[in-house]
Amino acid sequence: MAEVSELPVAEIRASDDERPELRAVQDLVVSAGSPVLIRVGDTEVVVPSSLVKGLLAVAGQLEEGDTVAIVPEETELSPSQAARLLGVSRQYVDRLIAEGVLSSRRLPRSSYRKVLAREVLAHRSRRESTRAGIRRVVEEADAAGLQY
Repeated sequence: MAEVSELPVAEIRASDDERPELRAVQDLVVSAGSPVLIRVGDTEVVVPSSLVKGLLAVAGQLEEGDTVAIVPEETELSPSQAARLLGVSRQYVDRLIAEGVLSSRRLPRSSYRKVLAREVLAHRSRRESTRAGIRRVVEEADAAGLQY
């Protein structure tokens, strides 16, 4: 298995001239939900809307300066790799494993553990959802003038 940090990363940037075209494609995909025809020279490719949405999301992350890695959900990660993906320490991932928040498997005749990328991403999604909910509650409390 390749290390997460060793995976190829493609950077997509758009010039100011290209941004209106990117926005038009994004609007088309979001509103119509239909495939998009891409023509380069004599070659035409029909790209499913789900793939275009994914590419636009990746491009947005890259434009914000984030690194994007595309890994199959079944990829096994070391606790250190999982920590980098979550933006936390390896020790914190060890605690998540010990508490049963993340399941892992031990490598045969070893103390090394592996965690499925799918579980790490699901945990990150739950954590982000919880944080967004807390932010909403705090914002609504502030707007209502409540002390907390």
